Amino acid sequence: MAKRKITVTVDEGLVEAAQELGHLSLSATVNAALAAEVDRRARAAALGRLLTYWDESYGPVSSAAVRKAAAAFDDLDATAAFDEVPVPPAPRRRSAGRGAA
Repeated sequence: MAKRKITVTVDEGLVEAAQELGHLSLSATVNAALAAEVDRRARAAALGRLLTYWDESYGPVSSAAVRKAAAAFDDLDATAAFDEVPVPPAPRRRSAGRGAA
């Protein structure tokens, strides 16, 4: 894909964190982040069109259904805290020669 050089302003802390965490160039990191954001926005727009179609075809969603869905999303959101829990190291693998008959 063709590349286009542009100028962007990025928070200094984000630049430092990206450089410390990844082996990708900063340009590749920004490109990947922008691609993910464009995809997220395209999906959100498609969902908006689908919801509008459903509203027009079947009528608006009831308040009870909205509350139930909001509670379900709140429960899903609560799992995000587990993303910050450190993952223990994988157990060491035994060498093939140990314990072999």
